[in-house]
Amino acid sequence: MKKKNKRGHATVTEDEGVNYREIAETMTELGFSMNHSSARNHVLRVMRKFVATFTSEMGEAMDERKIDMIAKSPEFQVAIAGLLHIVEAQRRDDSSSQHYD
Repeated sequence: MKKKNKRGHATVTEDEGVNYREIAETMTELGFSMNHSSARNHVLRVMRKFVATFTSEMGEAMDERKIDMIAKSPEFQVAIAGLLHIVEAQRRDDSSSQHYD
């Protein structure tokens, strides 16, 4: 993964993910007209929800500026992507094991 700057945007290799343009193109193909800036806004909205939920569960009170800073952090986004991959792998394992019971 590369970073534009210390707190800049994250870019990932093709093996690790897709960029906002690719997300927008896929969503448009699925019938949800979207451009890359809309894709970015949707991703950041979800990242903010993750931050707010995590900090609330930990009993931490954070203002919107701090939540936004964390949500935009490439490190946080990579960590969330990693967690989602683990959840998806577990879901697949659970789904395939149900077929053999």
